[in-house]
Amino acid sequence: MTVAFLAIVFFVLILIGAPIAVALGGAAVLSSIFFSPIPTGILGQKLLTNLEHFTLMAVPFFFLAAALMENGGLVRRLVDLATALMGHFKAGLGMATVLTCIFFAAISGSSPATVAAVGNILYPALLKEGYSKKFSIGAICTSGSIGILLPPSIPLILYGFVTETSIPKLFLAGVVPGVIYGLLLLFTARFLATREGVEVRQRAAVGEMGRAFRVSFPALLLPIVIIVGIYGFPGFELFGMQFEGGAIFTPTEAALVAIGLAVIVGMLIYRELKVRDVFNVVAATVPRVGMIFWVTANALMFGYFITKIGVPAKLAQLVLDAGLSPVQFLLCVNVLLVIVGFFLEGVPTILIFAPLLEPAARSLGIDPVHFAIIMVVNIELGLITPPVGMNLFVASSISGMSVLTVFRAALPWIAATLTALLLVTFVPQVSLYLPALMK
Repeated sequence: MTVAFLAIVFFVLILIGAPIAVALGGAAVLSSIFFSPIPTGILGQKLLTNLEHFTLMAVPFFFLAAALMENGGLVRRLVDLATALMGHFKAGLGMATVLTCIFFAAISGSSPATVAAVGNILYPALLKEGYSKKFSIGAICTSGSIGILLPPSIPLILYGFVTETSIPKLFLAGVVPGVIYGLLLLFTARFLATREGVEVRQRAAVGEMGRAFRVSFPALLLPIVIIVGIYGFPGFELFGMQFEGGAIFTPTEAALVAIGLAVIVGMLIYRELKVRDVFNVVAATVPRVGMIFWVTANALMFGYFITKIGVPAKLAQLVLDAGLSPVQFLLCVNVLLVIVGFFLEGVPTILIFAPLLEPAARSLGIDPVHFAIIMVVNIELGLITPPVGMNLFVASSISGMSVLTVFRAALPWIAATLTALLLVTFVPQVSLYLPALMK
């Protein structure tokens, strides 16, 4: 009865237009008041305890780091490098768009931030080069979704937090699928550009490529420092002294390091970031972070409530009793998450469904790291499908096109996303190969 009441209240609140955070928190609190499975005081105490967690601090810091990079001139240098490397190919600037998104995603961990940062620079450039509006906005909207697959990924941080899965392992698990997804997008850009009739650029001279790499090196250094810092380095011996390897800092500390490096590079190397700009960036980032934590707080309370009344355990038992194979279960999960992606953003999707589905997946012998990557690729699909796809709204604001028109432009590119989803679902080693190398 409690579960039915919880579901009814949640969906009624959604249907009357309540924000997702209010629907989550309201359903849990009202169910607690009317059925008293958990005292409301305990819910509030648990909510505060969950928010006072070191791991969650990485989320606002990575958002701030991405905003500082965008304002500090790092994105433009990455665009110049990608253009120098790919500009002479058929669909060169379109492929450079994908490559720039990959570069920036490896720093920011956010898909909407990637679309905004790269799109503001490359959308006008693509139109000037002669690409159609449809090709240009489709490339930016879809390529930006790679931001949550490559480390440091905000959804993977949240998944690791709610399921107690190793975040460094989750970050590693996203690398190979992210690279494959990027290659699929590059192929899509090349294929679609055959109809664009754009002239091929002249190959950049070796000196020009070298200059682009030299200028962009400080920007490229950021993801290298983050990755090396999180995963460390192997031990070695020098001059008869043994140096132990290992991690240098945690993912949360890596986010702080990224902020520091973004400020140093933007202020002292590229000299495009001023002190007043830093304050303006912080002021612009705070409301967005507040919104995410408002959703997170209520989703954590909702997740705690359904866990205490035994919903995940009952779901896991239901899956076992139904005799579903791991493949059948994952197919059902993919269908469910595709439908959920029409209505929920990535953060609530992770916070609601990871605690619910991960125990059932584990009961079938599915690795939680593999399951995390499947969830994230489904969220990527949700980012580019209406009615709530965040990338569509960001791309719409950049281009001035309607959300539905942006979605139509992204449709040919979505084939790459679906291919990546099928690959990570049915070939677990794509996600698990690198994490298996961790000691």
